[in-house]
Amino acid sequence: MKHSFKEYFNIPTNQQVDFLNIPLDEDLKAFICPFLIANNRQLKVSDEIFSQMKQFLEKLNRQFVMTNDKSNGIAFLSKLNEPNEYHLGYSNTNKGKAIHNVRAETIFGALNNNKFAKQGNTITNEAHNVLLLVKGIGQDIMSDAIANVCRNILAEFTYQQCLKHNIPTSRVQSHYYDILTNSWKNIDFELPYYKGKPIILIPEKIIAGGRSYSNNYNYFVAMNNIASDILNGKIPVANEDRFINKMKDGTRKAIIKEIYKEYSKPKAELIDFVLEYNDSLSAFLDYAKENYPALDLSFVKD
Repeated sequence: MKHSFKEYFNIPTNQQVDFLNIPLDEDLKAFICPFLIANNRQLKVSDEIFSQMKQFLEKLNRQFVMTNDKSNGIAFLSKLNEPNEYHLGYSNTNKGKAIHNVRAETIFGALNNNKFAKQGNTITNEAHNVLLLVKGIGQDIMSDAIANVCRNILAEFTYQQCLKHNIPTSRVQSHYYDILTNSWKNIDFELPYYKGKPIILIPEKIIAGGRSYSNNYNYFVAMNNIASDILNGKIPVANEDRFINKMKDGTRKAIIKEIYKEYSKPKAELIDFVLEYNDSLSAFLDYAKENYPALDLSFVKD
Protein backbone atom coordinates (compact mmCIF):
# COMPACT_ATOMS: atom_id res chain seq x y z
CA MET A 1 0.00 0.00 0.00
CA LYS A 2 1.34 3.43 -0.96
CA HIS A 3 1.16 6.29 1.51
CA SER A 4 1.23 10.06 1.36
CA PHE A 5 2.79 11.98 4.25
CA LYS A 6 -0.56 13.17 5.59
CA GLU A 7 -2.10 9.73 5.33
CA TYR A 8 0.76 7.93 7.06
CA PHE A 9 0.99 10.43 9.92
CA ASN A 10 -2.80 10.64 10.40
CA ILE A 11 -3.32 14.25 9.36
CA PRO A 12 -6.97 14.66 8.26
CA THR A 13 -7.48 14.91 4.51
CA ASN A 14 -9.38 18.19 4.75
CA GLN A 15 -6.85 19.83 7.07
CA GLN A 16 -4.87 22.61 5.43
CA VAL A 17 -1.10 22.34 5.81
CA ASP A 18 1.84 24.54 4.83
CA PHE A 19 3.91 21.76 3.31
CA LEU A 20 3.82 19.67 0.15
CA ASN A 21 2.02 16.38 0.85
CA ILE A 22 4.64 14.11 -0.70
CA PRO A 23 4.18 10.44 -1.62
CA LEU A 24 6.36 8.27 0.63
CA ASP A 25 6.88 5.21 -1.57
CA GLU A 26 7.96 7.04 -4.72
CA ASP A 27 9.13 10.41 -5.98
CA LEU A 28 6.83 13.20 -7.12
CA LYS A 29 7.78 14.82 -10.41
CA ALA A 30 8.13 18.27 -8.93
CA PHE A 31 11.02 20.57 -8.06
CA ILE A 32 12.10 23.23 -5.60
CA CYS A 33 11.81 26.33 -7.77
CA PRO A 34 14.20 29.30 -7.35
CA PHE A 35 11.78 31.64 -9.16
CA LEU A 36 9.06 30.87 -6.61
CA ILE A 37 11.62 31.28 -3.82
CA ALA A 38 12.67 34.70 -5.16
CA ASN A 39 9.05 35.79 -5.50
CA ASN A 40 7.97 34.61 -2.05
CA ARG A 41 10.64 36.28 0.06
CA GLN A 42 7.95 37.67 2.34
CA LEU A 43 7.96 34.15 3.79
CA LYS A 44 10.77 33.64 6.29
CA VAL A 45 11.75 30.23 4.95
CA SER A 46 11.91 31.50 1.33
CA ASP A 47 13.99 34.52 2.32
CA GLU A 48 16.44 32.32 4.22
CA ILE A 49 16.77 29.90 1.29
CA PHE A 50 17.30 32.76 -1.16
CA SER A 51 20.04 34.31 0.96
CA GLN A 52 21.81 31.03 1.71
CA MET A 53 21.83 29.96 -1.95
CA LYS A 54 23.14 33.38 -2.95
CA GLN A 55 26.04 33.12 -0.52
CA PHE A 56 26.81 29.59 -1.75
CA LEU A 57 26.82 30.70 -5.41
CA GLU A 58 28.91 33.76 -4.60
CA LYS A 59 31.65 31.58 -3.16
CA LEU A 60 31.41 29.05 -5.99
CA ASN A 61 31.66 31.73 -8.68
CA ARG A 62 34.21 34.01 -7.05
CA GLN A 63 36.57 31.47 -5.57
CA PHE A 64 36.44 28.65 -8.13
CA VAL A 65 34.73 29.58 -11.42
CA MET A 66 36.38 32.97 -11.97
CA THR A 67 39.80 31.54 -11.09
CA ASN A 68 39.22 28.38 -13.17
CA ASP A 69 40.06 26.29 -10.11
CA LYS A 70 38.33 23.16 -11.33
CA SER A 71 39.73 20.61 -8.86
CA ASN A 72 38.76 22.62 -5.79
CA GLY A 73 35.50 23.68 -7.43
CA ILE A 74 34.53 20.05 -8.00
CA ALA A 75 35.49 19.24 -4.40
CA PHE A 76 33.32 22.12 -3.20
CA LEU A 77 30.38 20.76 -5.20
CA SER A 78 30.92 17.15 -4.14
CA LYS A 79 28.37 17.43 -1.32
CA LEU A 80 25.53 17.71 -3.83
CA ASN A 81 24.25 14.19 -3.30
CA GLU A 82 20.86 12.84 -4.35
CA PRO A 83 18.54 14.28 -1.67
CA ASN A 84 16.19 11.31 -1.31
CA GLU A 85 14.57 12.53 1.90
CA TYR A 86 12.57 15.09 -0.11
CA HIS A 87 10.85 12.54 -2.42
CA LEU A 88 11.08 14.86 -5.43
CA GLY A 89 12.53 14.49 -8.90
CA TYR A 90 12.36 12.40 -12.05
CA SER A 91 12.94 9.02 -10.43
CA ASN A 92 9.74 7.25 -9.40
CA THR A 93 11.56 4.61 -7.40
CA ASN A 94 13.67 6.84 -5.11
CA LYS A 95 16.73 4.64 -5.63
CA GLY A 96 19.14 7.31 -4.48
CA LYS A 97 21.63 7.40 -7.32
CA ALA A 98 24.56 9.55 -6.24
CA ILE A 99 24.97 12.75 -8.20
CA HIS A 100 28.11 14.05 -6.56
CA ASN A 101 30.50 13.02 -9.34
CA VAL A 102 28.57 13.74 -12.54
CA ARG A 103 26.58 16.66 -11.17
CA ALA A 104 29.62 18.42 -9.72
CA GLU A 105 31.33 18.22 -13.12
CA THR A 106 28.16 19.37 -14.87
CA ILE A 107 27.56 22.37 -12.62
CA PHE A 108 31.16 23.56 -12.63
CA GLY A 109 31.48 23.11 -16.38
CA ALA A 110 28.22 24.94 -17.05
CA LEU A 111 29.20 27.97 -14.95
CA ASN A 112 32.76 27.91 -16.29
CA ASN A 113 31.36 28.18 -19.83
CA ASN A 114 28.97 30.99 -18.96
CA LYS A 115 30.03 34.52 -19.87
CA PHE A 116 28.39 36.17 -16.86
CA ALA A 117 29.73 33.72 -14.29
CA LYS A 118 33.24 33.72 -15.77
CA GLN A 119 33.38 37.52 -15.74
CA GLY A 120 32.13 37.73 -12.17
CA ASN A 121 28.77 39.25 -13.03
CA THR A 122 26.62 39.12 -9.89
CA ILE A 123 23.60 37.97 -11.92
CA THR A 124 24.78 34.36 -11.60
CA ASN A 125 24.91 34.63 -7.82
CA GLU A 126 21.13 34.23 -7.74
CA ALA A 127 19.70 30.76 -8.26
CA HIS A 128 16.78 31.76 -10.47
CA ASN A 129 19.15 33.52 -12.90
CA VAL A 130 21.44 30.47 -12.98
CA LEU A 131 18.44 28.29 -13.85
CA LEU A 132 17.39 30.72 -16.58
CA LEU A 133 20.73 31.63 -18.15
CA VAL A 134 23.24 28.83 -17.58
CA LYS A 135 23.14 26.05 -20.16
CA GLY A 136 23.41 22.62 -18.57
CA ILE A 137 21.75 23.52 -15.28
CA GLY A 138 18.10 22.51 -15.43
CA GLN A 139 15.28 22.42 -12.94
CA ASP A 140 16.26 19.02 -11.50
CA ILE A 141 19.89 19.98 -10.89
CA MET A 142 18.96 23.32 -9.32
CA SER A 143 16.31 21.70 -7.13
CA ASP A 144 18.83 19.14 -5.83
CA ALA A 145 21.40 21.87 -5.21
CA ILE A 146 18.93 23.90 -3.14
CA ALA A 147 17.90 20.76 -1.24
CA ASN A 148 21.51 20.10 -0.22
CA VAL A 149 22.70 23.66 0.39
CA CYS A 150 19.61 24.64 2.39
CA ARG A 151 18.95 21.33 4.15
CA ASN A 152 19.21 23.03 7.56
CA ILE A 153 16.46 25.52 6.72
CA LEU A 154 14.11 22.89 5.31
CA ALA A 155 14.88 20.45 8.13
CA GLU A 156 13.94 23.12 10.67
CA PHE A 157 10.75 23.84 8.71
CA THR A 158 10.00 20.10 8.85
CA TYR A 159 10.66 19.91 12.58
CA GLN A 160 8.29 22.81 13.25
CA GLN A 161 5.59 21.13 11.17
CA CYS A 162 6.10 17.93 13.16
CA LEU A 163 5.69 19.81 16.43
CA LYS A 164 2.55 21.42 15.09
CA HIS A 165 1.01 18.11 14.00
CA ASN A 166 2.35 15.93 16.85
CA ILE A 167 4.55 13.82 14.58
CA PRO A 168 7.45 11.92 16.21
CA THR A 169 11.01 12.68 15.08
CA SER A 170 14.43 11.10 15.47
CA ARG A 171 17.98 12.33 15.01
CA VAL A 172 19.83 11.99 11.74
CA GLN A 173 23.19 13.49 10.80
CA SER A 174 23.51 15.19 7.44
CA HIS A 175 25.15 18.20 5.78
CA TYR A 176 24.22 21.71 4.71
CA TYR A 177 26.06 24.87 3.64
CA ASP A 178 26.93 26.98 6.68
CA ILE A 179 26.86 30.70 5.85
CA LEU A 180 28.77 31.61 9.01
CA THR A 181 31.86 29.65 7.99
CA ASN A 182 31.19 29.57 4.22
CA SER A 183 31.73 25.83 4.22
CA TRP A 184 29.84 22.56 4.38
CA LYS A 185 28.91 21.39 7.86
CA ASN A 186 27.52 18.17 9.35
CA ILE A 187 25.00 18.40 12.19
CA ASP A 188 22.15 16.38 13.68
CA PHE A 189 18.64 17.13 12.49
CA GLU A 190 15.35 16.05 14.09
CA LEU A 191 13.24 14.54 11.32
CA PRO A 192 10.25 12.21 10.87
CA TYR A 193 10.94 8.72 9.53
CA TYR A 194 9.22 6.32 7.16
CA LYS A 195 10.47 2.74 6.73
CA GLY A 196 13.69 3.64 8.48
CA LYS A 197 14.45 6.66 6.28
CA PRO A 198 14.25 10.37 7.18
CA ILE A 199 11.83 12.76 5.50
CA ILE A 200 12.17 16.49 4.82
CA LEU A 201 9.11 18.56 4.00
CA ILE A 202 8.99 21.58 1.71
CA PRO A 203 6.70 24.63 1.71
CA GLU A 204 4.11 24.10 -0.99
CA LYS A 205 4.55 27.66 -2.27
CA ILE A 206 8.06 27.01 -3.62
CA ILE A 207 7.30 23.82 -5.60
CA ALA A 208 6.93 23.76 -9.40
CA GLY A 209 6.37 21.07 -11.99
CA GLY A 210 8.38 20.68 -15.19
CA ARG A 211 8.77 24.16 -16.60
CA SER A 212 11.12 25.65 -19.19
CA TYR A 213 11.94 29.14 -17.98
CA SER A 214 14.24 29.75 -20.96
CA ASN A 215 11.28 29.30 -23.34
CA ASN A 216 9.12 31.49 -21.12
CA TYR A 217 11.77 34.23 -21.04
CA ASN A 218 12.12 34.04 -24.83
CA TYR A 219 8.36 34.55 -25.18
CA PHE A 220 8.40 37.39 -22.65
CA VAL A 221 11.16 39.24 -24.54
CA ALA A 222 9.37 38.63 -27.84
CA MET A 223 6.14 40.05 -26.40
CA ASN A 224 7.56 43.02 -24.53
CA ASN A 225 10.77 44.06 -26.27
CA ILE A 226 11.22 42.65 -29.76
CA ALA A 227 7.60 43.28 -30.75
CA SER A 228 7.97 46.94 -29.81
CA ASP A 229 11.23 47.23 -31.76
CA ILE A 230 9.61 45.72 -34.86
CA LEU A 231 6.56 47.99 -34.64
CA ASN A 232 8.66 51.16 -34.30
CA GLY A 233 11.08 50.12 -37.02
CA LYS A 234 14.11 49.61 -34.80
CA ILE A 235 14.24 46.02 -36.03
CA PRO A 236 13.62 46.01 -39.81
CA VAL A 237 11.78 42.97 -41.19
CA ALA A 238 11.60 41.85 -44.81
CA ASN A 239 8.14 40.30 -44.58
CA GLU A 240 6.16 42.69 -42.40
CA ASP A 241 2.87 40.84 -42.86
CA ARG A 242 4.32 37.83 -41.08
CA PHE A 243 5.00 39.80 -37.91
CA ILE A 244 2.40 42.58 -37.94
CA ASN A 245 -1.38 42.49 -38.27
CA LYS A 246 -2.83 45.65 -39.81
CA MET A 247 -6.23 46.32 -38.28
CA LYS A 248 -9.17 47.94 -40.07
CA ASP A 249 -8.80 51.11 -38.01
CA GLY A 250 -5.19 51.46 -39.15
CA THR A 251 -3.54 50.27 -35.97
CA ARG A 252 -0.76 47.70 -36.17
CA LYS A 253 -0.55 44.74 -33.84
CA ALA A 254 2.47 42.49 -33.39
CA ILE A 255 2.03 38.76 -34.01
CA ILE A 256 3.86 37.48 -30.94
CA LYS A 257 3.90 33.79 -31.89
CA GLU A 258 5.69 34.51 -35.15
CA ILE A 259 8.14 36.88 -33.46
CA TYR A 260 8.88 34.23 -30.85
CA LYS A 261 9.48 31.60 -33.54
CA GLU A 262 11.86 33.84 -35.46
CA TYR A 263 13.82 35.53 -32.67
CA SER A 264 13.93 33.09 -29.75
CA LYS A 265 17.41 32.04 -28.65
CA PRO A 266 18.84 28.86 -27.15
CA LYS A 267 19.57 29.02 -23.43
CA ALA A 268 23.29 29.63 -23.99
CA GLU A 269 22.54 32.83 -25.91
CA LEU A 270 19.90 34.37 -23.64
CA ILE A 271 22.64 36.55 -22.20
CA ASP A 272 22.34 38.60 -25.41
CA PHE A 273 18.77 39.54 -24.46
CA VAL A 274 19.84 40.44 -20.93
CA LEU A 275 22.51 42.77 -22.29
CA GLU A 276 20.32 44.31 -24.98
CA TYR A 277 17.20 44.68 -22.85
CA ASN A 278 18.76 45.33 -19.47
CA ASP A 279 15.48 45.66 -17.59
CA SER A 280 14.01 42.45 -18.99
CA LEU A 281 15.42 40.15 -16.29
CA SER A 282 13.80 41.92 -13.34
CA ALA A 283 10.63 42.47 -15.34
CA PHE A 284 10.49 38.76 -16.18
CA LEU A 285 10.82 37.88 -12.48
CA ASP A 286 7.76 40.06 -11.77
CA TYR A 287 5.95 38.48 -14.73
CA ALA A 288 6.77 35.00 -13.42
CA LYS A 289 5.23 35.86 -10.07
CA GLU A 290 1.87 36.50 -11.69
CA ASN A 291 1.97 33.92 -14.48
CA TYR A 292 3.88 30.92 -13.13
CA PRO A 293 2.44 30.17 -9.70
CA ALA A 294 3.24 27.19 -7.50
CA LEU A 295 2.38 23.73 -8.78
CA ASP A 296 -1.27 22.75 -8.61
CA LEU A 297 -1.09 19.74 -6.31
CA SER A 298 -4.79 18.93 -6.19
CA PHE A 299 -4.01 15.65 -7.98
CA VAL A 300 -1.77 14.40 -5.16
CA LYS A 301 -3.51 11.75 -3.06
CA ASP A 302 -4.29 12.85 0.52
